[in-house]
Amino acid sequence: MRIELLDEVVACSADFRGGQITPLRFWRGERELDVAQVHARWLDRSHKHPQFYFSAETSTGDVYELRLDSGRMLWRLQSVLLDG
Repeated sequence: MRIELLDEVVACSADFRGGQITPLRFWRGERELDVAQVHARWLDRSHKHPQFYFSAETSTGDVYELRLDSGRMLWRLQSVLLDG
């Protein structure tokens, strides 16, 4: 396994029901990636607007760290842990 740092802006589809954010799928360029499981979620309140983080495994087995900047409503891919 290896980690790649990304820091990429991405489009993301998410569920906001029940007062909890759950990423469902995101796009890296033309490639659509479905989130198979969210392993962890955490909140960083040290910024002006809260930053929501997610450890999300895709159907490929890769685990991405996603961040939602609540001030700009902008999703970013922080890194990926590649399986294999």
